[in-house]
Amino acid sequence: MSPAFRLSRYVVAVAAVWVVAMTWRLYPQFKDTLRQDGRLVTLEAYIDDSCGQRIGPGVATCLDEARATGRRLVARQQAKSILVIEAPLLAYLFLYVPARWALGRWGERRVAAARAALE
Repeated sequence: MSPAFRLSRYVVAVAAVWVVAMTWRLYPQFKDTLRQDGRLVTLEAYIDDSCGQRIGPGVATCLDEARATGRRLVARQQAKSILVIEAPLLAYLFLYVPARWALGRWGERRVAAARAALE
């Protein structure tokens, strides 16, 4: 077995462990959690903080705006969580695989040049 294949196998194994560990860590807060002022809060707590003191006809519009903003912030937080979870696999696909392909092509050219020089 070549050292490159062994390294590739280790990278994939570490990436798989990372994905499982980060999913275990981040999944419970994934559904409706957002980041506000550096702390994680639920969507309902965000809406309560935004419109909790309002009374009168402005409450309905405040709730609608806070809910829409909160949903956008939850989606942003979910996207960040997915990137953190999938980071090693993406790095493997976008960095390691093309580098191995390029090194393989370079090695093939060297071998072909050496064979041509011997003939």
